[in-house]
Amino acid sequence: MDISKILLILLGSIIIYLSFLFLGFNLRNKNIKAQGISKEE
Repeated sequence: MDISKILLILLGSIIIYLSFLFLGFNLRNKNIKAQGISKEE
């Protein structure tokens, strides 16, 4: 395999990993807000 292909695969996996972390963080915040609203009711 070429070094360029390895770098592309590494960059792609890092981008996917960061996007999953970002989405998980946003979903967690929404869940906390929803639970807080339901607890107040």
